[in-house]
Amino acid sequence: MKIKRVLMGIFVGLGVALTHTHAFANSQKLLDDLEKSPSVQAAKPIVDALWTEWTNAHRSENEQTLMENGMEAMGQGRLQDAENIFGDLIKESPEFVEAWNKRATVRFMLWKFEESRDDVFEVLIREPRHFGALSGLGLIYLRLGEIDNAMEAYKSLQSVFPASPEVEHYIPMLRKKLGLTDL
Repeated sequence: MKIKRVLMGIFVGLGVALTHTHAFANSQKLLDDLEKSPSVQAAKPIVDALWTEWTNAHRSENEQTLMENGMEAMGQGRLQDAENIFGDLIKESPEFVEAWNKRATVRFMLWKFEESRDDVFEVLIREPRHFGALSGLGLIYLRLGEIDNAMEAYKSLQSVFPASPEVEHYIPMLRKKLGLTDL
């Protein structure tokens, strides 16, 4: 299956994320904490800190400006503009993980599911434990009708963020759709 190939290749690309070493080290510690978080409430400050860390992992003022402009365009519903801005940011800084993730989100909102999935794979190559990308991948596969792959994505999310509300919602639903029962 495609997701298994991508997830196997992710660890090979892990070193790519070392470009932004300080942000990378901080996010890895936060991701370790997230994995141990006993509840959504306990995870909330960790999740917030991760989003801040990832969004602000720019190396220049221009990258920061592009990220801010892209997020503003998203917030205003100017999705095509946002897609283009995040594309420009990716061209300038292909290792900026959150640029890929934001463009994946915009593409999902534009119903460009295959392109969104491809961007998510780029996120996961650079940050295999990006819980937002894993959750998004599950949604993409649901939209594409690929239930087995959706289940794999949510199981991967579960290993990264066990207290995730998406895990609690989608895994039981997908187990039922797949005819899986506990023995």
